[in-house]
Amino acid sequence: MRWGWERLAALAGVVAVVLWVVGAVMQDSSNLPQETPEETLAWFRAETGTLLASSYLWMLGSVFFLIFLGALRLRLLAVEGPTAFFTAIAFAGGTATAILTMLMPGGILAGAISENDLTADAALTLTFVELAFFGAAKLSAALMLAAAAVVILRYRALPRWIGWSALLLALLMLIPPIGWAGLLLGLPLWTLVVAITLWMRPAIEPGAPRA
Repeated sequence: MRWGWERLAALAGVVAVVLWVVGAVMQDSSNLPQETPEETLAWFRAETGTLLASSYLWMLGSVFFLIFLGALRLRLLAVEGPTAFFTAIAFAGGTATAILTMLMPGGILAGAISENDLTADAALTLTFVELAFFGAAKLSAALMLAAAAVVILRYRALPRWIGWSALLLALLMLIPPIGWAGLLLGLPLWTLVVAITLWMRPAIEPGAPRA
């Protein structure tokens, strides 16, 4: 049963984190200028290949995160029972997070694809597109983590410390000055830990919720 669908899907969480990290490191290595629109336009034209590759890897990471959510949903559903109220909220929040993180590099990707047709001001504007999706992704991720924490803490779908860490991360993401750390650092780390835990722990057969 080690190679069952749930465990294979759980490993997608590890792949997602790796792709996110590689994509982020690649984009950071391109040294985005922070001064003038003209320098930003020159950056798009000089780093087209790197920006296309990093954006694609980041978006692919979000696709694997969706697969990981399937494994997490199965585990939460097995213990919460048929109504699965909080499981549904966690899965919806996670799906929204995957979509929003997938859209985050959209501005960079659009600029890299159309770099020959960009104006300097448009190039600078495109570098700020991800901020809107980033803020929305924080809220949806907080919803996912909070709902998952309820199921974990109430029914022990996973070790309780994972539930408490999810709750703390959800609260962190709601604090504007430091919420970015919850999404960029906390969520990947939590995903990695949960993915490994789902892989290591035997699957729970669907049935009556645990007391």
